[in-house]
Amino acid sequence: MSVSVAGQIDIAGPVGKLLHRRPLKNSTVMQSFAFDPVSGDVFVLQIMEGGIQLPGESTAPAWAQRTAQGDLCVTRLKESGTIAGHMYLRGFGHGVNLGVENRAGVVRLWTETASIENSKNEGFGSAVTSFEFRSGTVLDHGSALHTPPYTPDPAARFITPTVDHSANEIVVRFSLGGGMHWERYDLTKAAAGVWEPLQRITPALPAGVFQGYASHSGVLYTYQGEYLSAANPLPGNTYITAIEWATGTVLDRQHITAGPGLAYREPEGMAVSVRSGVPHLHFGFACEDPGPRTCTIMSLSAAPETDGVKVLTDWRPLTLAAGVTADGNAPQGRLISLAGTTTLQLSGGVKGTFDADVVIATLPDALTPSMPARANVPRNNNGGYCVARVEADSDRELRLYGGRSTNAITWAQLDSFSAVWR
Repeated sequence: MSVSVAGQIDIAGPVGKLLHRRPLKNSTVMQSFAFDPVSGDVFVLQIMEGGIQLPGESTAPAWAQRTAQGDLCVTRLKESGTIAGHMYLRGFGHGVNLGVENRAGVVRLWTETASIENSKNEGFGSAVTSFEFRSGTVLDHGSALHTPPYTPDPAARFITPTVDHSANEIVVRFSLGGGMHWERYDLTKAAAGVWEPLQRITPALPAGVFQGYASHSGVLYTYQGEYLSAANPLPGNTYITAIEWATGTVLDRQHITAGPGLAYREPEGMAVSVRSGVPHLHFGFACEDPGPRTCTIMSLSAAPETDGVKVLTDWRPLTLAAGVTADGNAPQGRLISLAGTTTLQLSGGVKGTFDADVVIATLPDALTPSMPARANVPRNNNGGYCVARVEADSDRELRLYGGRSTNAITWAQLDSFSAVWR
């Protein structure tokens, strides 16, 4: 465990999952995400896809034009992964980072805005702003519906925000004078238009493609890396760095190898959520090649260990397939860490007439691996056959292997299922 500051989340710890290969409103790569601290809903930013004609537009611009203009799409997802709403933002930027507030039930988003096109014909924000999330609407930079844009300096560029709920602060990252800086502000004052910097740090990050950041309990976390390719094969070059706000020094830096089986696997986005009182540091991967792209969000939990066991995802019910019924206790699963290794455990039993290899249940996102996890389980004894194989796959399906027309499986117990989960 590599923790040296109170409240620091162990970035070398075992990895769990929140969302698995979920489609967004648009088909483009996820850029960033953040959480409603009340409902737990996930808000994801992406550059608008090409071919969409919004109200007031005479054409349906191509993706390259949307990118140059800094036009974004916001997708709202439930924790189950279902889409619960969306917005379009025109002239805002690249969507590098995002913050979310919930003010008495009203969700407000903090994003970059005032997009300026760079030499690569990509728009990036030159200020930050906030606005109410209103599903189905189009918001333009300069609208009265967003707060007056703020910039730390007229010459600052690549400006992005995040919200640190542990400190009631907003953190702003920006490029100025040849360096990348982070500043902290009181969130309540900033929301009222009073921007008074509390601190600026300019940490010396190792080289790497920047993909997002988050702040929690005195620690700044950054995310770097590129998509997997022939030039960047597994385990890839994705890194998380933990930086102490008080000193600006690096506390820890870890190579992230989570989600090895994800197709495309481009690191995108970072955020903190508090779930059942436990802080989680989340980091995202944009998936699928050539697309439509999907959203996967992994998790590092600050939950304590008990007798060497750390619960990453508590028991979740499995959705049984047609023709499958529970045998005794209803099937469920959880993720735990044993000696630092993420392990999928199942319990309960199933019964039916399984005379071929068959899907017996669907896994929730939080339990779905990126590579198959398999174990042998007891089954009805028929002709000396008393063991079957159960496999959890990256398509969310739980499969039972071994049933045949000449030797059907009529029941299988899952309590012995314990397999390494990646």
